[in-house]
Amino acid sequence: MSQKAIFSHMKGLTEKEAQNRLKKFGYNVLSTRNANPWWEIFGRQFTDMLVIILIVAAGISFFLGEETDAMVIMGIVLLNAGIGFFQEFKTERTLQALKNMIKSEVRIVRDGNERMIPMEEVVPGDLCILLAGDKIPADGVLKEAHVFRVEESALTGESVPVEKFVGDEVFMGTNVIFMGTSVVHGSGVMEVSHTGMNTRFGEIAKLSTETASQMSPLQKELSHIGVFVTKVTAVLCLFLFGIGILRGSNILDSFLFSVSVAIAAVPEGLPTTITIALALGATILAKKGAIVKRLSSAETLGAVTTICSDKTGTLTKNEMTVREIYLGDRSIYKISGAGYAPHGKIQFLGGINGSHENEKLLHDLLEICEKCNDSTLIKKHGDYIVLGDPTEGALLTLAEKYRRERGPLPFEKDDTIDEEFPFDSERKMMSVISDGNVLTKGSPDQLLAKCTHWTDGKNIYPLTDDKIHKIRTHYKRMASNALRVLAFAKKPIGMTRINGQGEGPLPKTDKQAERNLIFVGLVGMIDPPRPEVRTAVENCHTAGIRIIIVTGDYGITAKAIARELGIVEGDDILVLEGDKVEQMSDENLVKIIKDHDKPVIFARSLPAQKMRIVSLLQDQGEIVAMTGDGVNDAPALKKADIGVAMGITGTEVSKESASMILTDDSFASIVTAIEEGRRIYENLKKFVWFIFSCNIGELVVIFAAILFQFPLPLSAILILCVDLGTDILPAIALGVDPAEKGLMNKKPRNAKLKVLNKNFVIDFLITGFVIGISVTGAFLWTALNDGWVWGSDASIKLPHAMTVAFTSLVFVQMVNAFSARSHVRSLFTQNPFNNLFLVLSVFISILMVLSMIYLPALNTILKTTPLTTYDWWIVAIASLVPLIFVEGRKIFIRSKN
Repeated sequence: MSQKAIFSHMKGLTEKEAQNRLKKFGYNVLSTRNANPWWEIFGRQFTDMLVIILIVAAGISFFLGEETDAMVIMGIVLLNAGIGFFQEFKTERTLQALKNMIKSEVRIVRDGNERMIPMEEVVPGDLCILLAGDKIPADGVLKEAHVFRVEESALTGESVPVEKFVGDEVFMGTNVIFMGTSVVHGSGVMEVSHTGMNTRFGEIAKLSTETASQMSPLQKELSHIGVFVTKVTAVLCLFLFGIGILRGSNILDSFLFSVSVAIAAVPEGLPTTITIALALGATILAKKGAIVKRLSSAETLGAVTTICSDKTGTLTKNEMTVREIYLGDRSIYKISGAGYAPHGKIQFLGGINGSHENEKLLHDLLEICEKCNDSTLIKKHGDYIVLGDPTEGALLTLAEKYRRERGPLPFEKDDTIDEEFPFDSERKMMSVISDGNVLTKGSPDQLLAKCTHWTDGKNIYPLTDDKIHKIRTHYKRMASNALRVLAFAKKPIGMTRINGQGEGPLPKTDKQAERNLIFVGLVGMIDPPRPEVRTAVENCHTAGIRIIIVTGDYGITAKAIARELGIVEGDDILVLEGDKVEQMSDENLVKIIKDHDKPVIFARSLPAQKMRIVSLLQDQGEIVAMTGDGVNDAPALKKADIGVAMGITGTEVSKESASMILTDDSFASIVTAIEEGRRIYENLKKFVWFIFSCNIGELVVIFAAILFQFPLPLSAILILCVDLGTDILPAIALGVDPAEKGLMNKKPRNAKLKVLNKNFVIDFLITGFVIGISVTGAFLWTALNDGWVWGSDASIKLPHAMTVAFTSLVFVQMVNAFSARSHVRSLFTQNPFNNLFLVLSVFISILMVLSMIYLPALNTILKTTPLTTYDWWIVAIASLVPLIFVEGRKIFIRSKN
């Protein structure tokens, strides 16, 4: 049927009416989130609890006349904000670049004329002309159709195209087609019924926007740390303010003193260190094919306990591939390769003739594959794609594989099609007449009913009941392995009599063409798994991560793919269809989800059911990653702890809802991201331990001075120099420390177990106490040697002792940075040069402290003095004391394990 014939009798809307409807219903677009403006991204950087504490501290310092302290604190706050802003701003722009900037146009009929308009200007009532390859621009009802098949995987998750029909009384609404799906075969005219957010796509998009985003484990952790530090700081301020008043100091001096100590308690460098570590982790992930939309998401995957994975396009290639051939003489062939690329082998496994291969019969089947076919296989930008039906594309790829492996096919010289009888859902067959033969493919049940004979490629034999039983048995075996099976038959036109029935020279109808057929063989195909996924699945199992398939496709197909990829093993697998899940209570569904020993697959799942499954898993304490590419996945992607969308095949709605996008669409990239997330979390623990042990050391020094009534060894400005100057670079270097061996051999961490758990806190408290005692000892030793008498106020001689204390604290931290690289392994067994950034940062920090004590300009500001050789021996001894303690603790831990 020509395009002209389809719509020549249709008038469509008038232009005036179309404009009125555009004003009434709005543009045909989905209300997805626009890129955040730069000021909103920048403002988000100041919402962290630790940052708020620093801003308050800066304000108080400025009010009390400590402008230098205030400027230093605000400088670090702005540095932190700048780093976070730059990374998130860059990510926003990258996501915008991923969107398809080409404005799609639609062929419509208005005022009786065909015209092209932008897709967003389509309105309800428009008549849209749809051809093979077109994206359907809105929801609507078919008014004209010619063998019209639609690929709906983006909406339903089902990879097999669905045929649509004309008529208002059609069963299950098969005359309705939806926005975002695509035409793979035939042509038709649709009357638009719904546009924009009123479409099925729009409903799901709205559901995803109404679903609250989950806080990542890291965001929860940072909030916990912020609350912890706030409480500690408040208690310290009140305690020290009270001590000052009791000692007779005036209110202003007591307040200034308590704020100075609070500055020592607050880990000023922690927000910046975390931000930089996450930014670097996000950069590494981007290079490995995963773009995180929020920095905190870079760590979230490290806590994942369960991956709810879609099947079509995520675990599989979304490209039908022939796996098996069964010929009429019972020969069996296995086909290797995956997708539409014609790379693979056609391996003969044997048949009725033993080891003798029947090339002639195989040629007959391949001729039907190529000629009884309306699709085209092309190579574009190095990849093979199919224009048309994926099933027909798989058949073309099969024939091309034969050519690559064995050479030309004998029928290539004559590929003329004299007549075609297209596929329809009633016959479930398609036939063509070529080179004097009827060539037919179709449903095995329907086609066998039309066959009276079978052939071995040389002779023709009657199709007996026994032969039919053998064919059906093999067909059922293929189907049980989730293969989609097609049957093939042919018939010479010149064969005037079969079963006593005669024919003319050229059949004119499908009934004439498709009777008395000669069975040739069966072909089994499947949407194959991605080759790299099996290894990724094995890594998930090793890492203690559970994989649950939640798909819109059929259960038998999902079960076969799950077996092939190693997600499940054996036959004891529970497959739950969506309608059964709908009838189950939450209690019964939770019992199934909690049973880790009983594999479960959710098939034919609706969007709300996917989100329900994710929610129930989260209620059980699971950290859930949800993968998907279709609009039907969007609500669950947003509900999950981390939603992972496909960057190539994913719909815009799924990308908007996800927190991470895979630029290569590879499930394997998720596992890579999980390992990176685990590394980030382990490094987070390293620099939190490093920074807090340093701050505890500073507090011990100050409290020792208060308790034993000697002058403060460290001024507020020197404390800031340590926290923001010399400590921050080593802390950042710990944030990019390489992963320790065996990281992916451990089970996921308990998400309820905080970084600041009891054992962790006790560990850095004791380490900080040792650091504080060591630094205090260096201060007192130097002060006493300088002539200071306990209880006197010899402040003129204290800058020297304070400089020794300051330098000792810095060098203790440099040694501590290397110790922090492992909680168990000795510093002396580690290779320092596999983290060159740490070596460089320690070197820079040492240069900074040398500048602070030897440069006259800084001497004046910081009130430091140059050190002698004797002083450096004291610094060295003070640095070794904490090292000896930490190494002793590691020996004890190793002995227990």
